[in-house]
Amino acid sequence: MKCIRPEISVGEDSISSSTGFTLDRVFSTVDNKSKVLASRRGQAPFPSGAAHRSVRVGSQVVIPSDTRINFKHSAHSRVRPVQTLADTLEKYQRLAREQQDFNNSVLRREIRSGWISYRDVCAKSQRRTPQHLGRFAIRRQLSTESGVYEYFAVDEPPCQMEVLLREFPYDPALPAGELDRYIQEVARETRVLMRVRHPSVACVVGHFQTGASWVQVSDWFEGERLENLWSVLAGASVWEKMGIFAKTIQALEFCHEKGVLHRNLGAKAIRVSQDLSEIRLTGFDCALDPGSTLSTSTLQARRDPRSVAPEDLASGKSSNPRLSDIFQAGLLLYRLLENGNWPFADTLDYVTSGGALRPFSQTPADLGTEILQRTALQMMDLDPRRRPDLLRKVEFTLEQALAEMTT
Repeated sequence: MKCIRPEISVGEDSISSSTGFTLDRVFSTVDNKSKVLASRRGQAPFPSGAAHRSVRVGSQVVIPSDTRINFKHSAHSRVRPVQTLADTLEKYQRLAREQQDFNNSVLRREIRSGWISYRDVCAKSQRRTPQHLGRFAIRRQLSTESGVYEYFAVDEPPCQMEVLLREFPYDPALPAGELDRYIQEVARETRVLMRVRHPSVACVVGHFQTGASWVQVSDWFEGERLENLWSVLAGASVWEKMGIFAKTIQALEFCHEKGVLHRNLGAKAIRVSQDLSEIRLTGFDCALDPGSTLSTSTLQARRDPRSVAPEDLASGKSSNPRLSDIFQAGLLLYRLLENGNWPFADTLDYVTSGGALRPFSQTPADLGTEILQRTALQMMDLDPRRRPDLLRKVEFTLEQALAEMTT
């Protein structure tokens, strides 16, 4: 199929457009391909029953319906190896009416299944079916959020490694420039995470493209989003809750040491194991990446308005993005102490109210809890300069608080 307009001249083994574009050896090339395919058609995975043994494979060059055709070779004028799309559809509709086998739904289904299998075997890395994504077999779909699909999948034998796939679909017909910009944007998180290797950070191990999507491949972690676990955490001890928080700030601190600023930290970005002992920090799609530009409006639209740092409202860009992460970590600490409740409706209300927060639901019964509550408030201070910096200070304070609870 060739999109050539407005007029073509068909030679013995070439096609030339009125604008000067030429396709050489076009008929000999497709005829050779049709002969190879005719012999291949008799082998697996194509059906081999009696009704499928008479195989005819021909070739046809198809051009837009409004393109004018001038045949310069008399033999081509009779057999018409080049036809418009409209004439081609009419040709095959006529053949379908004349051949009774085309009315047999069983035969149609068998041959279609053969073609699908043939396609998948020839291009495993580009498969996109309900059962497979690339070379990975899909076990179950996990979620769909903002047009991004997540799957639990297994690599092909002999490895059969369990992985998390995040698929970002796109329109294959996008102009090359738009498609490149889209791929660059959705690959932000992968570029960031491939620079970070930490036990509590989601580890990206690769990526690939299908014909209509870009896919990120990560190690599988059997965990649930923290945002979905507040009912479970309501019955958990403060030690278990602070264990989650400690591992989160350790992972975040490591990212800061590597020059990676998260900027979208929250309960949705943390996966927690069933026994609450392990976490994985995820959600780096808004991370500060020196190799890319993420507009202020795009960044704000992606984040929960309750998790945006106050300084980001004023300029959209903090002079010290590390302090924005510390604000979001303080917000996480508050919610862990309050079983998921938020301290304010959104950051704008927090700022316009002069820093008014929903008070803690319980008066601290011990010095350790008092230290934790005070630390959360310090980390969420309206003035970034008054927040504890670096996270190592927060980690030290957390250890002090837990020590007080044991004495």
